[in-house]
Amino acid sequence: MGFSLAERLRRASPRTGTPLITVGVTSYHDAAVISRCLSSLVDQTLSKDQMEVLVVDDGSSDRTTPLAKSFSTAAQWAGFEVLAHKSTGSPSKGRNTILDSARGTYTFFLDADDYLGPEALRALTRAACAQKADIAVGHYVGVNRSAPNILTPKHAEHPGGYHAGWLNSLHVQKLFRTEFLRGLSYRFNESLIYASDHPFMISAFLHARQVAEVPDTDCYFITLEPGGQNSRGHVSRAEIPAVKQLQFLHDCFGILALARGAGGQRAKLSGRMRIDYWNRLLKLHLPQLVLRKDQNDDAAITALAAQASVLAELYGARTSRVQLIEGSQQMLAALSSQDAAEIYETAQRLRSAAT
Repeated sequence: MGFSLAERLRRASPRTGTPLITVGVTSYHDAAVISRCLSSLVDQTLSKDQMEVLVVDDGSSDRTTPLAKSFSTAAQWAGFEVLAHKSTGSPSKGRNTILDSARGTYTFFLDADDYLGPEALRALTRAACAQKADIAVGHYVGVNRSAPNILTPKHAEHPGGYHAGWLNSLHVQKLFRTEFLRGLSYRFNESLIYASDHPFMISAFLHARQVAEVPDTDCYFITLEPGGQNSRGHVSRAEIPAVKQLQFLHDCFGILALARGAGGQRAKLSGRMRIDYWNRLLKLHLPQLVLRKDQNDDAAITALAAQASVLAELYGARTSRVQLIEGSQQMLAALSSQDAAEIYETAQRLRSAAT
């Protein structure tokens, strides 16, 4: 006899005292917004006795942690804890703490300056359980910014299987099966100060047996302050030196190279992902980084281009095995030119075509 979905959800957490989900919140100087974030957890339609909340703060000197602690009695949580460590300038240490500490069958990463729609956790856990998925991805809503949604092709090979559209959504704010997370060989790299999500999600997508998509529920509201930067106080993306800013790519392509060396189906998948990721980087991500530089700062623009060109050579973007689409080819040529005006104009053209 089959079980109802509600019963399957209950059985997903069979051990006494095991929550269905751990929501891990990373914060830094978020006193102005953390109440909005945690209120969105109180407002979830999922029963609060199935939710453990872990807030990990990156050394804030404002009222972020006392405000977070005030929510410990806001609902009948399965658990609620606020932890803090010295400032690192990145959410990676906090996310590793969450990964180690989570008691839930599922884990969801949430940034304190963002918030959830009321149906988010219920819809995501239901989808993950129904499809036996390692990852469940909800619909992102951009607030003063674009939203990193999966771009689903019209004809996917099979539901829940890999397609290039996954790589449009490399933010880590997703639902994961906790045992799956702990089985990955890659953890958040605490030395990265930019884009630490990318290698983690490359590893997760590479090894996931099934990914559930919940495109019809507004799950995650990803925000940016109207002035163009959030109030967290972490280093601005525009101010990071090029070598540091692109350091995450070493981890991304290292993960893919290890999988290729292992052989089998995962090696084939890693080869596809490598091509798809280069196309995403060159057509979308690197143009965005160029446009965040001061248009009149030729030195910053050419330094970014020079480092990107070095990595393109190192990780095979110019080899015949990497089939670049037209826009990617244009950006790669512009990066190689070391002409700041050409680089900036190509980035503008590609971004305009994408919107």
